[in-house]
Amino acid sequence: MDSTSANVDVPKYSEALTGDIKGLKIAVPKEYFGEGVDEEVQTSARQALKVLEEQGAEWDEVSLPHSKYAVAAYYMIASSEASANLARFDGVRYGKRAENAEDMMDMFKKSRSEGFGEEVKRRIMLGTFALSSGYYDAYYKKAQQVRTLIKQDFDQIFEEYDVVLGPTAPTTAFKIGDQIDDPLTMYANDIMTIPVNLAGVPGISVPCGFHPENNMPIGLQIIGKHFDESTVYRVAHAYEQATDHHKQKPQLGGAK
Repeated sequence: MDSTSANVDVPKYSEALTGDIKGLKIAVPKEYFGEGVDEEVQTSARQALKVLEEQGAEWDEVSLPHSKYAVAAYYMIASSEASANLARFDGVRYGKRAENAEDMMDMFKKSRSEGFGEEVKRRIMLGTFALSSGYYDAYYKKAQQVRTLIKQDFDQIFEEYDVVLGPTAPTTAFKIGDQIDDPLTMYANDIMTIPVNLAGVPGISVPCGFHPENNMPIGLQIIGKHFDESTVYRVAHAYEQATDHHKQKPQLGGAK
């Protein structure tokens, strides 16, 4: 019932889990297998393609030429939205209210300082800058224009293909606590999932293997057309029926 929700019928997704993907057309973006993507991640994703091919699916290499701008565009848009949406959390109307404040302004400052974590504060600051007078057109508006180009890339591919497939991330999952103090590395790791969010299309990530060196899981991303979650679920289900990666767990150490 949200004003931004689409008024469309929701199908019974379980009915799509037939295991039949014969004749399915898969698009594989070359950008998802390029520089910066771990060799083992690429290998696992290609093996997954082979599994789907054996089940009757067809695939071709395609291009998402504007995906390289996705990270920059996304963090500009997301930070701007965070700045605008979180402005209401002042400790009066919404959010945590700091105690022992000397006056109203001190209460505002302490409430927002104590109520937000480091990453949230970082995004609020970046978004406030992007939306400020003199910078709006150069940053936020430009990022929205790039978002449109990224959406058009997907629209063009989905005219001919049923799903887009590739690795979920350029590396394996991080171990708990790893990279937490390196926001740039964390941001860059979103390079393959961010285009999906910018284009507004559905996607799912399923396990497709483990890295032989750190034994951490590798993800396979399946992306579908607008409101076509049924096909996304059908492909993910068919892949899981043919493999057992989703039943395995990484050995994280300690007693077995």
